[in-house]
Amino acid sequence: MSGFLGLIIAGGASGGTPPVTPSAFIAYGGATTSKRITVYGWDSSAGFGSAFTTPTIPAEIHQVSFVPDNSTFSASFWVAPYFYVWQWSSLGFGTRYADPGSVLNPASSGPAGFSWTTNLDALLTLNNNAPSNPQAWAWSAASGFGSKYSNGSVLASGRGVTLNADSTLVAFQQFASPWIALYPWSSSSGFGTKYANPSTLPNGLPPPEAGISFNKVTNDFICGSNANPFVFAYPVTSAGFGTKYANPASALGSPVYSTKFSADGASVATVNNGIPAVNAYQWGAGFGTKYANPAVLPPYGYSMDFSSTSNALATGQKTASPYTSVYQWSTSGFGAKYSDPGTAPGVAATVSFGNQSR
Repeated sequence: MSGFLGLIIAGGASGGTPPVTPSAFIAYGGATTSKRITVYGWDSSAGFGSAFTTPTIPAEIHQVSFVPDNSTFSASFWVAPYFYVWQWSSLGFGTRYADPGSVLNPASSGPAGFSWTTNLDALLTLNNNAPSNPQAWAWSAASGFGSKYSNGSVLASGRGVTLNADSTLVAFQQFASPWIALYPWSSSSGFGTKYANPSTLPNGLPPPEAGISFNKVTNDFICGSNANPFVFAYPVTSAGFGTKYANPASALGSPVYSTKFSADGASVATVNNGIPAVNAYQWGAGFGTKYANPAVLPPYGYSMDFSSTSNALATGQKTASPYTSVYQWSTSGFGAKYSDPGTAPGVAATVSFGNQSR
């Protein structure tokens, strides 16, 4: 199998089929030195399994991700070479692939995020410091990193990356206006010409974590903000951004730190710097009805993810152990909260379910 790992900050062209293999793992990353990465087995009926033994990580983790077949596990962090990729199996971490021959811009303090292409044949990245270029490497599971693609056009420093379902569009989130950027992507030719900015721009700094997401079914795009209305969503086609969707009728009351669509495309959720720390909405041609809050709210919201079959929603936070709250999920909304893991992760700056890529 070949693969593409990419750090992207916005995008989308055409929709796609959501993954159907149930998530078998869940992973967390953050700053706790002894627990920079924590990975557990996962079962939607039983919840958390045992934690796997984790290799040494040189710095605070920004993002973690599996791929749909769980053949690799990847993480980005804040010192060179800025990201690691390991072989992964039911036994946990395997051999780490050799680092790419060329690293991110040396002026960078690390990547803002990353995302695998659907075919697992490339890796895209964006520097955390300005000026920054979208960057990408060819990838194969057999040999690891390949040649580096030509950089995309210069952007402000970045924070997040996301690809649409068929990996023909990639989006980035930036620290300065216009805040988001969208490019065509092709594994044969790399980055295309940047699309025009949306007519209505987001209005503030992006979240500290994965504050952007594509809907893999409808090809819509969403990003978080630190200023009211705290979230901005757009339809996206091969022509670029469409007209911004109306704000949710039940408004968010605090900055959005992370936002993602469910794998089935029917819901969207945010975690927030406020109470309630998690909010979720039905999704159609824009925001629908807000789901009732979970019976047991997380104390704070910093990161989140839906499982690959949209039957669980995980949140991560930095304030107090166990640093995570995971809930049953359906098109009816939040269900019961799962029992906390027997061994808590470290501070959860990022969380990601298995059997999908982020």
